[in-house]
Amino acid sequence: MRCRRCGSEDSVKNGRRGGSQCFKCKDCGFQFTKETANGIGRGERAKAILLYVLGLSMRSIARTFNVSPSTVLYWVRNFAIKTYQKPAPEGSVAVELDEMWHFIGSKKRGAGYGRHIAALPASWLTGSAETEAARPLEECSKD
Repeated sequence: MRCRRCGSEDSVKNGRRGGSQCFKCKDCGFQFTKETANGIGRGERAKAILLYVLGLSMRSIARTFNVSPSTVLYWVRNFAIKTYQKPAPEGSVAVELDEMWHFIGSKKRGAGYGRHIAALPASWLTGSAETEAARPLEECSKD
């Protein structure tokens, strides 16, 4: 067996895991099994990623390949990390908070100290957000 980390062919058998033979590289000490993950080869994983990109749900893909949906998520994430770069944000985001920001969720009234800010995601892909600051309520009194 060829080591996936260093490429050396100097490896020995090192027990069994999940019914498959484990190997250990004598040069770097890396422990590995054959080139498959849960019996699914690289080609099958590529098909699963393609199905996800085409719009099929992870649960449907998992049923097709007889794996768990979290396994399909792992495949898709690893593919995205290896293939794509995260886009750089185009602009900066300024958020104004004061010392009372942590009381916003527990207040029973809508008026009080500080400024209430609601952050709405503008785009989930780039991680940018839009914010909206509410005006303080005016006291309405009739004389």
